[in-house]
Amino acid sequence: MTTSGWCDLFSQDMFGLESDTIHPFLSFSGEYTDNVFATNDDEEDDLISYITPGVWLALPGADAEVINIAASSSVPGGMAQTRFQNEEMGRYQGFFRYAPTFENYLDIDDRDFIYHRLDAYAALNLAGGLSFELMDQYQDSRDDVEEETDSAEFNNNLLALTTSYAITDKLKARVDLGYYDVNYNSDAPEKDRKDISVSGFVLFDIRPKTTIFGEMSHTDIDYDTANVDSTEFKVFAGVKYDASDRINAMGKIGYVEKDLDELDETDDTLGLEAFISYDLSDRIDLSANAKRGNQETTTSRFVTESVFSVSGTYSLTSRISSTLYLAAMEEEYKKIDRDDSTYKISPSVKYQFNNRIFGSLAYMYTDRDASGQDTSAQSDYTENSVMLTITASM
Repeated sequence: MTTSGWCDLFSQDMFGLESDTIHPFLSFSGEYTDNVFATNDDEEDDLISYITPGVWLALPGADAEVINIAASSSVPGGMAQTRFQNEEMGRYQGFFRYAPTFENYLDIDDRDFIYHRLDAYAALNLAGGLSFELMDQYQDSRDDVEEETDSAEFNNNLLALTTSYAITDKLKARVDLGYYDVNYNSDAPEKDRKDISVSGFVLFDIRPKTTIFGEMSHTDIDYDTANVDSTEFKVFAGVKYDASDRINAMGKIGYVEKDLDELDETDDTLGLEAFISYDLSDRIDLSANAKRGNQETTTSRFVTESVFSVSGTYSLTSRISSTLYLAAMEEEYKKIDRDDSTYKISPSVKYQFNNRIFGSLAYMYTDRDASGQDTSAQSDYTENSVMLTITASM
């Protein structure tokens, strides 16, 4: 980009590109699927395009996104995974990200949709070991199509405050407060709800790269119209391991109690969350994830979901890499007679044109098998899809 004469007004430094403050990006994907509505009969295929322009800002500047706020409308409290603070962050950090996605169908125009997602984050580390983090995520989205029911559109907002205090060099206490608001369109008002969460952590560094922790949380789940309110109480013990640049892992296991307000009943189950990432060599990267917990749904009172996935990436050259992803999911519906088993397999190839542009080609096969009396002929389905993606970033 030229910086002579009047063009100095539009230099990279002015826009923050050289200081890693502003990062615009653009992604284009084309997908073919043979089962748009995830149904067993009368399958419909279509070509779908996804265009995602976006920008993220960091202050101070950063060469990678500072935080990934993983929110999910089906998770009580909205936070889809345990988040740990970045110990290498400076005195303060700000982050903002906005990216709409334009989804367009070639034949089924009624499925066209525009997604919106906005992330904001601010952190402040004070002298004496006290730190604060405030994060917010807003989304306009919709549920996946399930059986013969069209997906319902919704907007949600997750607001969370984390306060932590380093009691000693090795011992830290942390409290998380969260408010999650889910609002569906008029076609599904029974899904509207507000979740309030309080979590407490105690973390202790037993070694320079190994941390053990205890976690306790309470979530109040309040539906606006449907009389299916509940509360969840969780207790976990876990360990986080960052031995080197080649391996990091986390695992926690514990007890989850679901109290159904209307029925005056409780349901107890095992809670689990774990991941490991390992660079086996300069060419091979391996990872695995496991999770077990409750999900909100209006199909039944709630669902207990168990998920396990593994992936492996092999770098053929400095520009070309291939990945194989495998996943299995079990869903136990509560208060109705239904259990689902879903399996996914996805090989993909990625090509790095340069530091700013890459492309990928992926295939995914999905197979869901439903059992129990409260199923229909459409509960089982298979889907094949192929997706080509080009992404450019600065």
